Amino acid sequence: RFVQSIPCPPTPHLKYSQRTCSSKIMAVASMLLESSPIIKLYRAVFLYSSPKDPVPSAYAQVLFSIAFLTAFRYFWMYCVLTPNGWDASAPVPLAKTRESIGGLVACTHSSLLLMPLLGLLLSHPTKKPSASMSSSPPFWNYHSSTLISFTTGYMLQDAFWMLRYSFTPSGFSVSANDTTFLLHHLATTLYMVSSRVRGAGHYSAMILMWLGEVTNPVHNIYLILEHAVAKYPGERVDLAFWYASKAFAVSYGFLRIVVGPVAGIWIAYDLLLTSEGRKRVGLTLGVVWTVLIEEVLRGSFVYALEVAAVAWSQAD
Repeated sequence: RFVQSIPCPPTPHLKYSQRTCSSKIMAVASMLLESSPIIKLYRAVFLYSSPKDPVPSAYAQVLFSIAFLTAFRYFWMYCVLTPNGWDASAPVPLAKTRESIGGLVACTHSSLLLMPLLGLLLSHPTKKPSASMSSSPPFWNYHSSTLISFTTGYMLQDAFWMLRYSFTPSGFSVSANDTTFLLHHLATTLYMVSSRVRGAGHYSAMILMWLGEVTNPVHNIYLILEHAVAKYPGERVDLAFWYASKAFAVSYGFLRIVVGPVAGIWIAYDLLLTSEGRKRVGLTLGVVWTVLIEEVLRGSFVYALEVAAVAWSQAD
């Protein structure tokens, strides 16, 4: 009931008509959105049942996301890892346990996000990275706002816990790895928040969110299994780590080295080199977004090469 019919572009050389194409795409998009647990949860919490209802406050949605994911953090810590010997307060495995807990929260976030996010990507009427809110259907604006709030809340709570763990009896110290993640969280949060303030560019944010999160589950499963191999030596754990290493190296490398730059160029072109993009987003903000995309891609490219070498050698 939330998804409206959107015509497909003329494709006379294809077998299906525009009506068939539109109905098939929108049926898939509707299924992805209507069956999404996180969409259902947000609708229930914020009493949103139709596009005619008032859109909930973005601040309230972000705060709910922080509370929801923090609850999962404690669930993974005290109901899963700690009963199985991953003591979060012990001095020796402390860093690895905290990293594993953060990985499980990241998997929770991305697993709930990817399905409705793909539904939004499929159902947007123009599929222009710089598209404005006014040109998007009400259902699309509501759900994009919901998912941006959900991801913003994830970034904020993850940054908080990284900074929280940086305070030790000897002082405050942030590792190089945590600094990289904090800068990534800052860049993505600035992008998402500024798109909401501007009222345009949400589709580009959806693209980047999907590309950034689609390899997140296998990434964090790989990191958790890396710790599990030392804690639970055995053939099954070693074999699982072997498969995870291969899957992570291939998927992350392909997404960040091949697909990521293509998507970045497409978004930059629409933001900076089209009159509609410059009008909707603004030249200054378009340049800022392009720089943020470039910096994240550059860091991802270097990391992807390291992953391809390190993960592959570890698996062997």
